Amino acid sequence: MSASVFDTIDPKMLERIRALRLIDDDFMTAVFGGNNKLTEFLLKILLSRDDIKVKSCMTQKEIRNLFGRSVRLDIIAEDSNGKMFNVEIQRADKGASARRVRYNLSMLDSHTLKKHDKFADLPETYIIFITENDIFGQDKAVYKVQKHLDCTDKNGNYLPFDDGCTIIYVNGSYRANDAIGKLMHDFFEADASKMFYSEIAENVRFHKQDTKGVNTMCRIFEEYGDERAEMARAEATAKRNVEVAEKLLRKNKMTLDEIADTTELPLERVRQIAEQLTVIPAQA
Repeated sequence: MSASVFDTIDPKMLERIRALRLIDDDFMTAVFGGNNKLTEFLLKILLSRDDIKVKSCMTQKEIRNLFGRSVRLDIIAEDSNGKMFNVEIQRADKGASARRVRYNLSMLDSHTLKKHDKFADLPETYIIFITENDIFGQDKAVYKVQKHLDCTDKNGNYLPFDDGCTIIYVNGSYRANDAIGKLMHDFFEADASKMFYSEIAENVRFHKQDTKGVNTMCRIFEEYGDERAEMARAEATAKRNVEVAEKLLRKNKMTLDEIADTTELPLERVRQIAEQLTVIPAQA
């Protein structure tokens, strides 16, 4: 009889896979990746809606920014009406800051609107952060950001400011006998047999107990390990190049083109750095 993956896999790797929970973003994206039906099920619970029909779902999608920081989004989904959904897992409180939400939204918008499209063509977007802790400390299951003007109508209600983006924080520490409470329990549970939702448990079990699923997780660990190491090196190099550009700009002995060539930074990025330093660059 040929050996199975469970006979050949490193025991430490297998133990690591079996300990994974959905609150671990690598595992969550593996379980939901490309699974429209399961992603749809998740969104219906998170948004307390039954009218969502997911037509596409991507996980660990990197959106590149030529002139600044790129971003890797955990889940991006689109429904049958063109609405966009971004679901993020954040273990560290600081990773779910308001400015992080702002950046995610800006990157999504910049890659959604095509040249010559009107701003009105921007899709309705939902940014959902599932946080490990109750970062607002109000013991609520869900926090929804309200946007309004500083004036009211005749009934005393604030006038809404509708920019087409709904921002929601889900409290990962919330536990109650309701839909969100059960979902958060499942997100923090490593054992599929102890989960409330069979739809989620089935896919968790596949990635931990099925030969094909375990092989997939092993490959993800290997690929993500190499990829993240490469990303760290690339970020360190980019940071160093910016520092060199700043020094050269302060010396004011080289043109912007020369600095861009020396640092291997885009010319526009060098120009932005010069503007931030309020430096008047040398002329050719």
